Amino acid sequence: MATAARCFTRSALRSSPATFKTTTTRNARFIIPRQAFRQQSRRGYADSGAPKSGSSGLLWGGVGLAALGGGYWYYTQNPGAFSKADEKAKGPFVPTFEDYQKVYNAVAKALEEHDNYDDGSYGPVLVRLAWHCSGTYDKETGTGGSNGATMRFSPESDHGANAGLKAARDFLEPIK
Repeated sequence: MATAARCFTRSALRSSPATFKTTTTRNARFIIPRQAFRQQSRRGYADSGAPKSGSSGLLWGGVGLAALGGGYWYYTQNPGAFSKADEKAKGPFVPTFEDYQKVYNAVAKALEEHDNYDDGSYGPVLVRLAWHCSGTYDKETGTGGSNGATMRFSPESDHGANAGLKAARDFLEPIK
C-alpha cells in the first residue's frame, strides 16, 4: 500500500506525464533491489541463541593443563632456581664491619688522591655533609639520616641549608 501511495505522489508531482512503459521500467529497475536491500537490513529475531562451539573451551583447558604440568615438571627438576630468589627477598641489606671498613678505605684513598678542592681538602665539606645527613634522622620512625642516603634526592638536596654540598656528593658518588 505504501509503495502505491509513493508511486502516485511521484507521478502527480512530475512536470511531464509519465507513460506506463517508463513507470514500469523505472519501478522494476529501482524498486526490486531496494526491497531486497530492506529485507536484508532488517533485524531478525531468533528463538534460540547462536549454536555453541564446544571445541574452544576444551582446547584452552588443554593448553592450561599442559602449562601447569610443564611448570610442575620444571619446579621439580630445578628446585634451586626458586630458593635463590627467596634468599634475596628475605630482608634488607644489613652491612657488616667489613663493609664499613671497605667504604672507609675507599674514602681515605679518594681524599689522598683528590686534593684539588677550594682549600686543598674535601675533608671539611664531607664533615658538613655528614652533619646535614644525620640531622634528617627521625628517631620515632627510624627514617632519614646518613643510612638512607636521602641527601642525593630533591627536595632535600635542593634545600637552602644544604647549599654547597653538591661538591661533596659528587666526590662520594663513585664510591659504592
